Amino acid sequence: MLKLVDFLVLEQKAVLDRWFELVMDTYAENTAVLWKKREDPFANPVRHKFEAGMRGIVLGLAASGPMPDPAVFTPLLDEIVRVRAVQDFTPSQATAFVFLLKKAVRETLWPQVTEHNLFVELLALESAIDVLALLSLDIYCQCREKISELRINQIKKQYDRLLKRANIVCDFSDEGEEP
Repeated sequence: MLKLVDFLVLEQKAVLDRWFELVMDTYAENTAVLWKKREDPFANPVRHKFEAGMRGIVLGLAASGPMPDPAVFTPLLDEIVRVRAVQDFTPSQATAFVFLLKKAVRETLWPQVTEHNLFVELLALESAIDVLALLSLDIYCQCREKISELRINQIKKQYDRLLKRANIVCDFSDEGEEP
């Protein structure tokens, strides 16, 4: 008797293609067209990162038990979240791509779910996907924190340079004057 994870592996290309389409729909049309069109990893590194992370997530879900191991999934989610964290998304929009996997699985595997009465397994898979969404939110927060730190450090460096220039200007004006 086949399980849902068996169908997930057998139909992984269809699930991944649908998931990728759903994720691309979260972008502006011109961006989505560009990322869909170019398959060369050097010409389109974002698509390559997304596909590698997504493939790993789907295969990881098929291989894992009911509770996903953060050590396995964090690097896979990181591939995608890092890209979305620097874009003009709210936290919920940036991490919503994980929930789109549920939709892709249902749309792709629904005939198998109903035919083989795999509703309990589908709920378990969707619960595992919920855990991945929480992990992706953690990753997103870490990325945004790092971006904030970088911006603060950049401002500090600019401020330090301005102070040094101001001191140099003050030193030159002081040297010409006699007490």
